[in-house]
Amino acid sequence: MTGGRQKEDAAMPCLFALALCAMAPVLPAQAKKHDPIVDIAKGKPEMAAAIRKARAGLPGFWQRAAAPGPGESYFLIKFDLVPGEVDEYIWAQVITRAGGATTARLVNRPRAPGYAKGQEVQVTDAQVIDWSYVKDDVRVMGAETTRALLAMVPPAEAAALRRSHGWD
Repeated sequence: MTGGRQKEDAAMPCLFALALCAMAPVLPAQAKKHDPIVDIAKGKPEMAAAIRKARAGLPGFWQRAAAPGPGESYFLIKFDLVPGEVDEYIWAQVITRAGGATTARLVNRPRAPGYAKGQEVQVTDAQVIDWSYVKDDVRVMGAETTRALLAMVPPAEAAALRRSHGWD
């Protein structure tokens, strides 16, 4: 490889896949819909800020997941399914949590070979980059990375997601 080619490769953005549910957590009624994928460049400051905000809220999320309040359901976490060169951030529904690890069920159709929608996975607390839950069957709470991604998709798509998740 020539020096010029190496510089060209280094300048190319590294992309990571986000299932649309990574952008918009799937409400139970939406679970059967198509899971489009959104690729965005790594290193977006808006995404880093959203992840920091979400992680700061994890203790409260874990408390709610352990003892949901009235109208609170469908507790999800978002994590990198296959850390490495190309990350795949995906949502999974919390089943149980103990000792800093969560058993969760994938709610998206993963790109990564060897994984399937509905499959149970083990996720450590350190792997979690976001969380969400549904309030009163209509409003998605949390989902900070989803909110950050709304500015990165076509306006009509963002508006539809805001409406469907009670964010308008």
